[in-house]
Amino acid sequence: MNNSAVSFNTRISKFIKASENLTLSPRLHRPPEFLHLSLLKKCTHLIQFKQIHTQIIKNPSHQTDSLLPKLVEMLVSLNQLDYARLVFDQMVEPTTFVFNTMVRGYAVGCAAREGFQLYIQMRYRGLEPDTFTYPFLLRACTALSQGKAVHCLILKTQGFGSHIYSQTSLISFYSSHGEMKHARQIFDRMPQRNVVSWTAIITGYVKHNKRYKDGLALFHQMQTVGTDINELTLVTVLSACAHIGAFEMGKWIHGYIERTRIFLNSTLATALLDMYAKCGYINTASRVFEMLPQRSVCTWNSIIVGLGMHGYGDEALERFEQMQRSGTRPDSITFIGVLSACSHSGMVEKGREYFYSMSRDFGIEPNIKHYGCLVDLLGRAGLLDEAYEIVRNMPIEPNGVLWGTLLNACAAHTNVELAETAMEHLIKLEPFNDGNYVLMSNIYAAKGQWNDVAKMRRFMKDSRILKTPGCSLIEINNVVHEFTVGDTVHPQSKEIYSMLYDVVRRLKTQGYIPKTQ
Repeated sequence: MNNSAVSFNTRISKFIKASENLTLSPRLHRPPEFLHLSLLKKCTHLIQFKQIHTQIIKNPSHQTDSLLPKLVEMLVSLNQLDYARLVFDQMVEPTTFVFNTMVRGYAVGCAAREGFQLYIQMRYRGLEPDTFTYPFLLRACTALSQGKAVHCLILKTQGFGSHIYSQTSLISFYSSHGEMKHARQIFDRMPQRNVVSWTAIITGYVKHNKRYKDGLALFHQMQTVGTDINELTLVTVLSACAHIGAFEMGKWIHGYIERTRIFLNSTLATALLDMYAKCGYINTASRVFEMLPQRSVCTWNSIIVGLGMHGYGDEALERFEQMQRSGTRPDSITFIGVLSACSHSGMVEKGREYFYSMSRDFGIEPNIKHYGCLVDLLGRAGLLDEAYEIVRNMPIEPNGVLWGTLLNACAAHTNVELAETAMEHLIKLEPFNDGNYVLMSNIYAAKGQWNDVAKMRRFMKDSRILKTPGCSLIEINNVVHEFTVGDTVHPQSKEIYSMLYDVVRRLKTQGYIPKTQ
């Protein structure tokens, strides 16, 4: 036990001796409850809580309405659920607050069964659920069916006009399980919405379902109705901008942050750097990074990844060295950025050295993403045999991404034999990934093996594997427009195709011949 714990235990012992002879004169002494509560707030170890609990049990008069609930709350906050449940079970008349506290504790461990049992016990005692009961219960749910059961309870006890907190929790739950239709129905029926409910539905579209355009459209609506914007809203919208290249919207958010003087903390700064880098404005990202008053491992990672992504390998590695000189310890994500930078810049030897230094110098065991970066590094350099040996002998079972990386390297260097080996594994791991079949077909075509091209296309047809239509997005006046191959549903399709035909006509008159291989 450390010195602080020993010191605290000494104070506990003195308190226990003193309180055994304590008189309850209001003029001379504060009540024992006050002393217990004061000490509870300073507890950091389970043994300390047990000492106070023992003293409470020895003096039943000390068991006030607020003391045991506070003890349960403190134990739950320290994730001491077993002992918290022991104290809870000793309470004669636990309140809704105490039930909620225990359910919240079980929610952290995703223990839905225990949470539901407590809810049933609470209702059996005649206690009414309050604003926080159902949101805590929802957090404990891991299965969609469990969340739907809670939804039914909400409708039964609170009706369609349930509290905004419960409705927002339902939105978060359904969206995290891919049920955006249900989440949107709840959101649309809400009589009142606040920044939390707006952010929940936007996060559902962006983070959980990768529907970035829909998330940005909702953000526009949020602005229209004049709802305040918080940090989480900005982080989520910046993420959407980064994924679809909505630079103008991202730049507007940066301006909003500066105008409203929102503190650029690590999370928000990382999202901003990531947006500029992914939208192609790496110099702006670098300027933002230089202006940050504080830098965390996340902001360092963001600028290293951004520089590496755009081929600035030397600059990315210089940032990595600066990061270490600043005293910030690299993590596993840092090395993904470093290895990626080496890969995009063709620095094979440096990449190898950084890969093996992870465990040797930093105590970080490479995960599957690091191996993927190493395979990509070797593959881009044409070292296909070495890349294949890495995949074969790595201590982690290679996934579809790794075999796909090797297949891409084979396509770049037209290695049919190794590509077929990679494809055998991909058919087992990703049988319906159309991109793999198309890439393999292109490798055959590059070698003039047209019979194999026909076989691959026939296999796709027989297996009902359809090629995903190409998609592109452009941003005009902060509105993102999405187009797919053969798309005719856009309201301005007639004008778009008219312009397209005109461009094609002009290209032909200039003698342009498209490469259709």
